[in-house]
Amino acid sequence: MHTPLNSKMSLENLSLVEAARMIRSGALSPVDYAVSLLARIDALEPRVRAWASMDRETVLQEAAACAAEAAKKQFRGPLHGAPVGVKDIFYTRNLRTTMGSTLFEDFVPSYDARAVVKLKEAGAIVLGKTVTTVFAFLDPGPTRNPWNLNHTPGGSSSGSAAAVAARMCPAAIGSQTVGSIGRPAGFNGLVSLVPTQERISRRGAFPLAWPLDHVGVLARSVADAELMTDVMAESPIPKRQERRPFRIGVIRGFFYENASPEARLLGDAFADKLANNGFQVEEAAPPSVFELAQPILRTILRADVAAVHEKLFAEHPSAYGPKLRELIETGMLLKATDYLRACRLRRQYQKEMAALFRQFDVLMTPAARGTAPEGISSTGDAVMNAPWSLADFPTMTIPYALAANGLPLGVQLTAAPLQEDLLLAAARRIETVAEFAAAPRL
Repeated sequence: MHTPLNSKMSLENLSLVEAARMIRSGALSPVDYAVSLLARIDALEPRVRAWASMDRETVLQEAAACAAEAAKKQFRGPLHGAPVGVKDIFYTRNLRTTMGSTLFEDFVPSYDARAVVKLKEAGAIVLGKTVTTVFAFLDPGPTRNPWNLNHTPGGSSSGSAAAVAARMCPAAIGSQTVGSIGRPAGFNGLVSLVPTQERISRRGAFPLAWPLDHVGVLARSVADAELMTDVMAESPIPKRQERRPFRIGVIRGFFYENASPEARLLGDAFADKLANNGFQVEEAAPPSVFELAQPILRTILRADVAAVHEKLFAEHPSAYGPKLRELIETGMLLKATDYLRACRLRRQYQKEMAALFRQFDVLMTPAARGTAPEGISSTGDAVMNAPWSLADFPTMTIPYALAANGLPLGVQLTAAPLQEDLLLAAARRIETVAEFAAAPRL
């Protein structure tokens, strides 16, 4: 079904799927769409500060080229003429890529990251580079949460989340090593998808910790997240018919111990709502190895980050923020035997955690401790996301409620490795039950 185009329509509110369909049908000009989004950015960027770099002239040139091709019924791919945001750790040819660091403030790559290549092959236009925390860790950038400018948008994919939530672009790519997509999605009322690590190439993305880094997407609907993931995936994701009823395992324990009382209360209410709408909802209990998740992850993260930054940090220590500096310095003290032991324990952790999917299709947990914390000196806690990044299980965030303070809450859905098709099928149904339609009022 096409959304009718009229003079009163706010093009920035179009979903990615809607915009792509309308461009293909001739109902929407890629130039008009790009101009509308750039105007939205002009209006809101001074307050939100989601963007690190932008080449407006190239954006409009690409939009004009896409419009000319569309007029001839020639389409590059399913995202033909649709502008998207790209986190500022992904290399973009002839467009500045800073990693959020002063060390790279003038760095302009000569090639595109593989994920960006795939987006362009699908017809997408890179609208600009979105703000990342410094080297994609915990030292925050200037970005603010569109729902309340006094609150953090989360990180490290701060700008990607804020730009999509503020309707500056319909979707954006980010990266997650611990909780850098799922948490911002929860804080900004967005849908996110972080697939199994091998699904989307990390080539041309500046690493934080290679064993844990994932490429993922932030969008405003499950359909948009699926479309973005489909075009970037190195291996096709099968299209699964929805199976009913989906078996959902709700893990409380550790997750509820770390959640706010309101997040626990609303999370339980949503689980009951799902149970009343055809889902099989039961409590799930992780194996005892789950208790080792945090120390395993900390050891691997510290060692790999120290290895990535060894040369840069030695030459430019003053360019590093306090949180990343501490991580690197502690990583340099680790013994190789400790690192290897953590890697072996990680394999055991993945194996035992995967056994949960013998009983459940997806696992459900909070996407964050609660709503976005006040202030921008911190990006919030990734404690809810870390267990799944360590496991390398595909994970989504779905917004489902507004808290008493008017900020959104998200639920986190997790499936077995490479089972993105099952995860998406469940998420499509869960999204219809959540009926989340709120938006920031900027």
